[in-house]
Amino acid sequence: MNWQTSPVNPARLLLLAAVLSLACGTALAEKVVESQGIRFRLIPGGRYTLGSPLTESGRYADEPLPHQVALKPFYISETEITNAQYQRFVQATGHRPPLYWRDQNLNAPEQPVVGVTWFDAVAFADWLTQTTGIPHRLPYEREWEAAARGGLEGQPFPWGREAPHAGGLYRANYYPNDFDDDGFRLTAPVGSFPPNGFGLFDMAGNVAEWCLDRFFKVARRGPYTNPEARVLKGGSWYSRARDLRCAARRFAAPQNADGFIGFRVVRECN
Repeated sequence: MNWQTSPVNPARLLLLAAVLSLACGTALAEKVVESQGIRFRLIPGGRYTLGSPLTESGRYADEPLPHQVALKPFYISETEITNAQYQRFVQATGHRPPLYWRDQNLNAPEQPVVGVTWFDAVAFADWLTQTTGIPHRLPYEREWEAAARGGLEGQPFPWGREAPHAGGLYRANYYPNDFDDDGFRLTAPVGSFPPNGFGLFDMAGNVAEWCLDRFFKVARRGPYTNPEARVLKGGSWYSRARDLRCAARRFAAPQNADGFIGFRVVRECN
């Protein structure tokens, strides 16, 4: 199975590599770095096409139309932050454990941590900044979506256009007809499904991921009363296929925590 249906043009990659070296210097000699047990993948700087066309199946009204953004290079964690990685933070700082910390269905070391608020996720990133001396934070929505697309353009999912279980081959942990159909009733150990073109796992499904941004409405229709709400991306084990699309966007109040919400972090270039 060819997971990347529209590979990035090699000439474009060479150009992006040149931009990277100018923008971040020798620190970007490595495409993968690791700290506190977290592997980070380099996302090239350049122009990315984000959003969804009106014809995209499953599209919500509150998604931006296709548009280009210019991004500087950055690192993003290869997987969602796991229970084992989050435990280091809890032990080092005394930060309160998240919801479901003792739930045996959700607390295995390689499962993604869930039950974390936006504030918890920000505190984790701040701890990484303090321990490494390198700025860490949650991804902005535009960074998250660019990373999720894995170098593809004009495709709804991180792997391309195929449905998440086309041909009986599951590409993500989600809720097709029954929670067990993809092999996992709740969250799956990170990396259980193939990575995208940037080597990132679970950019669709498993857990919805906090972004740094406040949520803003693209469409002006419908009620919306919480200006503090933050963006969630990626869908989860509790989601239908339409929520796994790269352009899909949901939101929650920053103090919310649930069994389908987790996060990953960005490590800035230095």
